[in-house]
Amino acid sequence: MLYVVGALAMISFVNRGWLQLPDADVQALDRTVFAGGILVLSLWFFPWHRFGRNVLLIPVFACFAITTIAVYFSGGWQSPLSVLYLLVVVFCAGYFSLGVAALCVAVTLLASLSPQLYTPDSAQLMQHVIFQVPAYVGLMLACRYTLWERTSVQLERDSEKIRDLEERLWHETSVDPLTGLYNRSRFEERFSEEFERARRTGEQFIVLFLDVDDFKEVNDNHGHRAGDDALKLVAGILQSCSRRIDVVARHGGDEFMVMLSGASLPEAHRFFERMRKQVAERSDRTLGLNLRLSAGAVQCPDHATDPAALLDAADEAMYKAKRRGKNRLFAALSLAPVKRRRATPTEE
Repeated sequence: MLYVVGALAMISFVNRGWLQLPDADVQALDRTVFAGGILVLSLWFFPWHRFGRNVLLIPVFACFAITTIAVYFSGGWQSPLSVLYLLVVVFCAGYFSLGVAALCVAVTLLASLSPQLYTPDSAQLMQHVIFQVPAYVGLMLACRYTLWERTSVQLERDSEKIRDLEERLWHETSVDPLTGLYNRSRFEERFSEEFERARRTGEQFIVLFLDVDDFKEVNDNHGHRAGDDALKLVAGILQSCSRRIDVVARHGGDEFMVMLSGASLPEAHRFFERMRKQVAERSDRTLGLNLRLSAGAVQCPDHATDPAALLDAADEAMYKAKRRGKNRLFAALSLAPVKRRRATPTEE
C-alpha cells in the first residue's frame, strides 16, 4: 500500500507536467515504477525469498553485470532494460540487512549512472539522481515492509495452527472420545493434584468409583450401539449432577470416577442418590433400559500418603456395594491393599 501511494504520487507529479522532462525519461520512469510494483506484489503472493540466498546469489549478480553492459549500450537511463536493476534491489532488500541492502542499492544506482558519467550532462545527471534515488530507496523499503508484513501474517497463521494442534493433541490424550469426559490418565493427574493440595490445606474431598450394573447384558441383549448410548446417558447425567469444581471421568468400560471437591460422605451419598434416580428414570424413558449403578466412596486424604491407595479403596468399596445387592453406594472406612484391587471379576 505504501509503495502504491508513493508510485501514484510520483507518476502524477511527472505526468502532469510539473517537471519538464523528455518523453523518453517519463516513459523510463513509468516503466521503473510499474516494474517495481510487480516485484513488490510478487514478494507477497510468491514467497521466493524463502529460497536459500546462495541459490539466487549467482543468477542475480550475473543479471546485474549483464544489465549494466546492456543498459550502457542501449541508451542508459532511458533504456527499457534499466528496469532489470530492480531485480537486484529486490534481491538485496529480501536477503540482506537494512545496512547491507542500502549499500547494494547505492552500488546499483552508481551502475545505472555509468552511461551518464562517461558523457556528463549536469542537468540530465541531476534529473536521473533525483528520480532514481527515491525510486530505488522506496522500492527497497517497500520490499522490506512487504516481507515483514508477510512474515508476521505467516507467523500468526503458524502460531494458530500450533495452538490448534496442541489443543487437538490435548483433547486426544485427555478426553474420552465416546462420552466427552476426562479419561483415566487425566483424572489421575487431577486426583494427584487435588490430593497434594488437600494435604497442604487440610481440606477433604470425596472420590466415587461407579459402575453400571449388569452392563454386559445390555450389550448382549441390545447390541453395542445401545451400550454406547447408555454410557453417554450416564456420562451426561454425571456432568449435569456435578458442580463445576468437581472432576468427572470415564475410567474405562462401564466404570466412571467422580471427585467431589470439599464434599463430605453425606453430601456424596445425596449426590449418588440424585444421580442414581435420574439414570433409572431417563434410561427407561429414552432407551427402554433399566440401568442401575453401584458406587464406592472414600474420603480423601484421610491420613493416606499414597494416592493409589485411595483409588484402591474406592474400587474395593464399589465391589462391596455390588456384593451387597448392587444399585447402592458403599463408603470405605479403611484403605484397601493395592494387591486386592481387581481381585473380583469385572461384572458381578
